[in-house]
Amino acid sequence: MNPDTSLVGKKIRQIREAMGLSRPKFAELLQVPPTTLKNYELGYREVGGAFLVALAQHPELHKFTLWLLSDKTLESAGQVSPEHDA
Repeated sequence: MNPDTSLVGKKIRQIREAMGLSRPKFAELLQVPPTTLKNYELGYREVGGAFLVALAQHPELHKFTLWLLSDKTLESAGQVSPEHDA
């Protein structure tokens, strides 16, 4: 298991949980199979670029993009982490 893959997967799970969505509902939102999402979250599979683009472009999820990719937030630009999403 690649540590970077695992970290991104854990962050995706944090986003999903902050949104209060089950794995199947979150997978449906991003149009991926629930098993694929599970594999991402558990670090069994490397997160694909298409998935990251879908998350970044989703109107409810794009606010987490900067944090997901860089661990940074910029509230003035609407970029937050799950912990600071109000």
